[in-house]
Amino acid sequence: MTNSDPNQTIETMATELVATELNALVLNNGFNEAAWVKAEEVTFRSFFRDLCEENLCGHYDRNWRCPPQVGPLEDLMANLKSKSQALVFNHISPVDGPGDMIGMENWGKVFSRLVGKLTEKVHLLVPSATVLGAGPCAICSECALLTHEPCRFPATAVTSLEASGIDVGRLAKLSGLKYSSGPLTVTYFGAIFY
Repeated sequence: MTNSDPNQTIETMATELVATELNALVLNNGFNEAAWVKAEEVTFRSFFRDLCEENLCGHYDRNWRCPPQVGPLEDLMANLKSKSQALVFNHISPVDGPGDMIGMENWGKVFSRLVGKLTEKVHLLVPSATVLGAGPCAICSECALLTHEPCRFPATAVTSLEASGIDVGRLAKLSGLKYSSGPLTVTYFGAIFY
């Protein structure tokens, strides 16, 4: 005789159904690979946010979804740590070689726009989910911050894993996804926390 709780069984089935739907959304919307990890196992390090603040990419204080506008690191980390699971995904794109900075930047913009579209679909399924991408949000050709306007697409604007303090190399390893797919590719990572 088993003491199974029918409500717990329904919750488990619902959780598995949502996980299956999220996985399908990712793989059917332009991303190459996806894998689940426990949110509590994701490594956070302020070092990555510090790199944002050094403005190495030129977007610090020039993009609504980059520091400092995106909010304090502690708040972002607390939100992500409150979630139970994360679906890690990537987009692998061809480039002319390791020095093809223009190709990498262009694919980064494509990735950001794909993540923005994915976010809209994810929020229809799981409104409380947090979807993260890579690098600065590129949904708009020029961020509204630069013209002193509010974000034009706050529901789908893309915050990066790095601005959230996530160690992307360790996240890739934790998920079993390749961090690099070879010298003639660039791989961008994102994640859905819920």
